[in-house]
Order: sequence, then structure tokens, then C-alpha cells
Amino acid sequence: MSCSSARRLIPFIHPSRRPGFHPLTNNPITVCRPHRASQPSSVRRLHQPTTTTTKAYTTFFGKYNSAQRLLLRCNAIVRHNKYSAVTATVSSTNGPLAKMSDLLMSRRSYMTAKGLFKVEKHVIPAFPIREHPRGTWNDGDRLELMVNQYKPVNNPEPKAGDLTLIVAHANGFHKELYEPFFEFLVEDYEKRGAKLRNIWIADIHNQGESGVLNEKTLGGDVSWFDHSRDVLSLIMHFPKDIVRPIAGIGHSMGGAQLFRASHMHPTLFTCVVGVDPTIAPEAAFPASANPAAMSAKRRDVWPSIEDATKFFKSRPFYQSWDPAVLDLHMKYGLRKIPTAIYPDPSKVEGGTNAVTLTTTKHQEVFTFWRTSQQDRTDPKDMFGLLGQMKVPVCYIQGETSVINWGNNNELKMEATPKPCEMHIIKDCGHLVPQEKPKESAEIASEYLYRQVKIWGKKTEEYKDSWPSTMTISPRYFEPRTRESKI
Repeated sequence: MSCSSARRLIPFIHPSRRPGFHPLTNNPITVCRPHRASQPSSVRRLHQPTTTTTKAYTTFFGKYNSAQRLLLRCNAIVRHNKYSAVTATVSSTNGPLAKMSDLLMSRRSYMTAKGLFKVEKHVIPAFPIREHPRGTWNDGDRLELMVNQYKPVNNPEPKAGDLTLIVAHANGFHKELYEPFFEFLVEDYEKRGAKLRNIWIADIHNQGESGVLNEKTLGGDVSWFDHSRDVLSLIMHFPKDIVRPIAGIGHSMGGAQLFRASHMHPTLFTCVVGVDPTIAPEAAFPASANPAAMSAKRRDVWPSIEDATKFFKSRPFYQSWDPAVLDLHMKYGLRKIPTAIYPDPSKVEGGTNAVTLTTTKHQEVFTFWRTSQQDRTDPKDMFGLLGQMKVPVCYIQGETSVINWGNNNELKMEATPKPCEMHIIKDCGHLVPQEKPKESAEIASEYLYRQVKIWGKKTEEYKDSWPSTMTISPRYFEPRTRESKI
């Protein structure tokens, strides 16, 4: 390509788009589109570069290792299918094609497995401004969150002092995976003579049902702490339902997110429970573990739900899960094709019977790793803020968890202001609520019960010590000399 022809090409390449790989042929490509979003959708498509530019990009990509190429290919697949998903629809069980939002809202409420909760679904706006410029596809795009509200059937008319729980999930997971944990928790909490008001949990904007709602507007630069702000938006959206006492329970990435929300609003939570939270002074994972590369290489399409179920049950990673949790993953963690990533069922084994991950592996990778920075500093950033926590903290750690390498547990305890405590669950890895839902729920329940009692006592003492006629002290109105005024 001559210099003049290269100059003619440059104005039509969006400055934020990087070259990638074609999802089917694996050939290097670039994504081009006009700058103006007002152009007809027919011109917003993937343009194949010439043979000359393909060679140039092949040379460009030569400096990346295989793991980095995998991550860049994830970028390319998302960008490629962005143009194919302008009118993406899915097949409903009733036959005709339906919009994704209609399909998601087809089950507005249901009962959990043991019948202990009635679950209501809500769609609410996410916090509008994301932390990173590429947090959304376009800067003006607005995201939505799918929220589950768990209402205990044994507490139809909540009273003052009943506990509200805000929960945040781990990366690559979805909110329904925590339902067995919730049911064990409410059973144990009610045995102690206390009541839960509600449990609230949202899929983060790019995962689970939220990711499906937003798949046309998702970017590739994710900040964990966007969800911290989304939690505050959630509370603002339901001011009459989310009332004190409020406690936070966050697993893995969700732990860091709720700790950050507590830092943003120091008196929001009565206490915070971090279930193996991804918070560390340096790297969250040891050098031997590379979760982003593992996610990039994972399988994400199966010919049928039966094939997917057989696959998951054969993997050691999932065999350690409680069977009830794995059943929920098969129910909510998979979705039928077509999707934005796989818009054409004829090109996928199984056709319209094929299933893929509800949380795409591409967004899972972007959440593990900021490809724009080749780093993920959120765990370290939150560790630096631990000393400013204003509420009691409880850590529930898995004995064999991959993130508890070195002396990370000891460092977290040293950095966290007292009162704080840590519980280690034996024979348990990083996925504590999935592997040991009963054991972890009972620890959390006992801790929450204690802290709510303390909160209630302190609240009453504070009210009693605050005179109803409190006003400005009269001494501030006493005459002062000129010198004292100066």
C-alpha cells in the first residue's frame, strides 16, 4: 500500500478500533466504519482490508505472544459481530422470534428450589457514566441492569430492624448461582429469631442477563468499580424497599466491588462480608494462574443443552460444586443461539438447538484483564483503601483458594481496621458459595446476626443521646472582643 492510499484509508478507521482476527477464518482484519453514527446501518459493517493491509497487520501482530493474541481475538470477535447484531433476536419457546428484553422478562417472578423465596426481576438503569472511555460501545450509550429481588416467604410484612442484604457475584458468574447459599442463609438466620427483609443482587452490566440486555452497547474496557456505583444506583432506585440495616456480601470480584461501595458511602452498610474477595497488595493471582487466558481458550458452544450438561459435569472444576448450584448454572448460565456473538445458527453445530454461555467469554476476559493497559489494578486499588473502611468486616476464605497465595490473608487482616475477623473453610477453593453453600451461609448468618444486634443497640443509644431540642450552643452568641473575632 502506498503512502497516499494509506492516508485515504486512515479517515475511515475509527481511532479507538484496533486490528484483530476474523472469528471464522482466523485471518488478521481491521474494523472500519465512518465516524458519524448517523450514517445508515448498511455502511456500519465489517470491511475486509486489502491483501496488502492484511500483510501489514500480520507483521504488526508478530510482536504479540499467543496469550495476547487470544485476548486480541476476543476483541475482534466482539467487534465483528457488533455489526451483525443490529437486529439480533432469539427464538422463544413459543415459536416466533422475540426481542431479547421480551424473552428475559417472560419470567418476571418465580420461587426458589426450597420455596423459601419469591423472586422478582427488575430492569433498572445502570450508573450512566462509566469509569473508562471504552466502557460502552459509544460514549452516549446507556446500560441497564437485571436485578433479582428475593422476598422471604416467612416475612411477608417486614418490620423495622429486619435485615436487607446487597450481594455481588464473581466474574463470569450470574446472580442465580447464589440461590442455594441464600436459602441456607435465611434458614439459619430465622433459627436465630431474626428476619430478612429482602436480598438484592444484580448481574453486573456485562454478564448474566444484564450482559444480554446490553450486548449491543457493551465496550471492552471494564472497571470493576462501575458496579460499585451501580449498587448505589440500585439503592436509589428502590428507596422504600432497601432500608437499614443493610449488609453487603460480595464474592471474589463482588467483594472488591462492595468494599469499594462502602468506601464511597461509609455509613451505607452495617457490615460487609467478603467471601474470598479479590483484594490483594500486588497481583491477585499467582504467576502460575492466568484466568484471563484460561477464559479466552474455554469452550463456549455446544450442539444442545444435553451436550453442555454432560460437558460441565465431566470437568473437575465443576465437580466440586454443590449439585444444586450446577443445576442452576445449566438453567441460567446457558442461552440458545442465535446471539450477538453467534448470529447465524447454520454456522454452528446443532443449529438452533445449540447453546452458548449467557456470560460471554469475551466479556469475562475483559473483566479479568484490561487489554488496553495489559493489567488489572482494581484488586490492588481496593487493598490500598482497606485502611479507610468504617464498618465491621468479615472475611470467609476457602482454604485452598488460588487467590490466597503467599501471605495475602494475613496482609488483608493487618490492613483492615478492627473489628474484623476471618474464617477459613476447609477443603474449599475460591468458589466458596458454590462449593460449600451451607457452611459459608451459616458463618455469614451468625456474623450478620451479631452485627445487626450491635447496630440496633448503637442506634438506640445514639437516639437517646440526641436531645430533641438540640440547637446551636448559646455560647456561640456571646459577645467577643475584636481581637478574638480576628
